[in-house]
Amino acid sequence: MKKKLTKRVLLVVKISLAAVLLLWVLSKAHWGNYVLAKDGSTWTWLPRTEHAKQFVSESYLQAVMRGHFQGRETRDFQPDQYVPVSEQVPKDDWVARYVRPGLAVSLEKMNLLLFTLAVLSFPAALIVGAYRFWFLLRVQNIRIGLWEIVRLTFLGQFFNMVVPGTVGGDLVKAWYISKHTHKTAGVIMTIFADRLVGLLELVLMAGAMLGFVLLSGRETLERMRNPAITVVVVAAITGAMLALFFVPRLRRLPGLEWLYRRLPIAHHLQAAGRSIRIFRRRFRYVLWALAITLVGHLFFLGGLALLGVALGINVPVYLYFVYLPLIYIIGAIPITPGGVGWVENLYVEFFAVTAAATSAIIAMAMLARLLPTFWGLPGLIVVITGPKLPKAAQMQEQLDQAEEEEDGSQ
Repeated sequence: MKKKLTKRVLLVVKISLAAVLLLWVLSKAHWGNYVLAKDGSTWTWLPRTEHAKQFVSESYLQAVMRGHFQGRETRDFQPDQYVPVSEQVPKDDWVARYVRPGLAVSLEKMNLLLFTLAVLSFPAALIVGAYRFWFLLRVQNIRIGLWEIVRLTFLGQFFNMVVPGTVGGDLVKAWYISKHTHKTAGVIMTIFADRLVGLLELVLMAGAMLGFVLLSGRETLERMRNPAITVVVVAAITGAMLALFFVPRLRRLPGLEWLYRRLPIAHHLQAAGRSIRIFRRRFRYVLWALAITLVGHLFFLGGLALLGVALGINVPVYLYFVYLPLIYIIGAIPITPGGVGWVENLYVEFFAVTAAATSAIIAMAMLARLLPTFWGLPGLIVVITGPKLPKAAQMQEQLDQAEEEEDGSQ
């Protein structure tokens, strides 16, 4: 009873935190065009008019402070008092150089062709991910049809994006697959391996792209300090996870054994000893899974980059493939259900250093949330047509029992 209450309280706290973070992100957005002063303040841009036509003087821009509803204070700033959107814009193009698009303008002027390509890239990424999971199941000699795995992948997307909470997509997917095979421990181990391969590939992509931009001189180490630190920390954590996964001896060391036994996946690793040995002997299959993952991530991250370009965000394309992997690695930390609010804040924090318009970044983050959610809706069909789902606790209990029976029969 106490455990259930703790879980409910924790869920309420997570949902509340998600709401606060999301509101915090949205509070940073500007509906209309705005400018950023060097003192850090933002101002709504009101271009001067002459004979009912807007114009921009070469000596100043006119702006009004955002948030003053009565007696708004109008100020004239010299252009050198503003932070330019990009130094690459010609100095005589005052609007493009200093005026940042607001949320409404970003969405209104979005490139529809690029947006359509971005929309289509998400289901492509899901299908590639389904193929990777199907492949890893076959490594375990678990034979399930590819179409069924595709259906269950969209089902997992539905529970992760549409109804985030205590019933995670991985739990539901494992429960469904357990109805097709007696190798429940192998299924859970495969889901864990699938996630680990995805994480490893994101780390490798971020690290490789970061190395490329630094060695090629496109960015300086000072400018990329935070991403570099993040890559090192995440790589160390991922390396430790891989060591626990592939080297059982490490799990038996006195210090690590105490830590290992407190991991949520500890009993799964113990029950899936045979599955671990299979992956260790067939490491080349894990490498092939990494190659498949690369294709899937190119669809997913490429789709997000297309969103940014479609919204007119003035960020070099290579930076998308540095920042986005890190955003989704850190965003996987279960601070809020489905990472709502948490991931959007990471978008603002990472992309803000590029001097891109915050409102356009928020528009990209919100679309990056809505599109995967939209493509999770087909999973509702699986919920309706498949067996009735029990509660999360019942599903977990059934899976744990099946694991114990499988472990006892070996």
